[in-house]
Amino acid sequence: MSTPEPLFILTVKVSFSHIFNFSDYPGLNSAIFVRSSCFLKMTLSIIIVSYNVKYFLEHCLLSVQRAAKDIATEIIVVDNCSTDGSLEYLRPLFPQVLFIANKENAGFGRACNQGLHHSTGRFVLFLNPDTLVPEDCFSQCLQVFEQHKKVGALGIRMINGQGVFLKESKRGFPSFSAAFFKLSGIHRLFPGSRFFNRYYMGHLDAQKDQVIEALAGAFMLLPRSVLEKTGSFDESFFMYGEDIDLSYRVYKAGYENYYLSAPVIIHFKGESTAKSSLGYIRNFYGAMSIFVNKHYRGFKQLGLRLLVHAGIGVHAPFKYMADLLRARQQKTARPESTGIIIGTRASANALIPLLPERKDTSLTLLAPGDPRLVALLREQASAPVYICEQDLSFGELIRIVDQSRHSRLHFYSGNSIISGS
Repeated sequence: MSTPEPLFILTVKVSFSHIFNFSDYPGLNSAIFVRSSCFLKMTLSIIIVSYNVKYFLEHCLLSVQRAAKDIATEIIVVDNCSTDGSLEYLRPLFPQVLFIANKENAGFGRACNQGLHHSTGRFVLFLNPDTLVPEDCFSQCLQVFEQHKKVGALGIRMINGQGVFLKESKRGFPSFSAAFFKLSGIHRLFPGSRFFNRYYMGHLDAQKDQVIEALAGAFMLLPRSVLEKTGSFDESFFMYGEDIDLSYRVYKAGYENYYLSAPVIIHFKGESTAKSSLGYIRNFYGAMSIFVNKHYRGFKQLGLRLLVHAGIGVHAPFKYMADLLRARQQKTARPESTGIIIGTRASANALIPLLPERKDTSLTLLAPGDPRLVALLREQASAPVYICEQDLSFGELIRIVDQSRHSRLHFYSGNSIISGS
């Protein structure tokens, strides 16, 4: 798709101090944020909620800046009281980004709403901090709203840092049967079934653009006009479930939730939360309980509530133990004697001092445009791979991840390294 025509205009009024006062928000630092700028009628507001993910957020913002290059965009990061020095590290690197510092972890929904309150764009994108987007991502997504007037919210095909499709990219609403088959694990036995795997809409082709039921909060784009009718995230959900709830309200308001199969983004998935923790399990199933109590009545509500509580009692311990075992296996994996760097020699020279001590490891340097690249990664599936982001487009980087399905990818920004596994 071609790049859409600019959707913004420059107003006559010029302001040298755009002042935001957050003292009336509990949990926020009582501070005044000053941003000097000309007032643009913003096309896109990008709201990112972060918690202890400073390096992932650094890489995310680098990709967002490239994708927003030709679009009137404002970027708002709401930090939920990180303790890893996120703000001190990121503010000097991204002076054009508005950072809001919370005094406590306000939860995902509430923090998103804080960012929304101070945004001005015609379109609002809620984006997770552990994502990478290609250069044409925003222009392609915005064009969907120009072509399909009934679309009220848009999601996108997501892969993880190992190139595996994330099935939460397209989901159904949690009906009685969908909830039962998901919580019991039966959906895994019939991944392509409309009936057994309705929660993840397994019968729908992930490579096809189409209307679905529920979008993922990791990448959720809506016109401001729709949010004004439906309301934003329900702050009763601390974490998880608020995206399904908002998707449901968009649907009930007469709009379509649309899934875009291309371009593709990387969602490292769960860097803000330990997915093997009991806290994650409690929050996830607690969110399902809130959704059921809010949107269903009578026998349906009672049945779904019983299933949710059964899931906490039966499914959660097994998931917890399985995730712990998986994490232990990853930690005890044998180091390889070879490694691969994708980038220029200058980037490789800057990267090597940051790598762990590898006295017996040889590193192979591959140019980003090498036609053998994907094939070599498939052949050396267990070798660590380091991709230098500054030497190729994020679109090309995502293509490499998508096609190679490599399990040990790492990404170097020029400052920091993050892992895809």
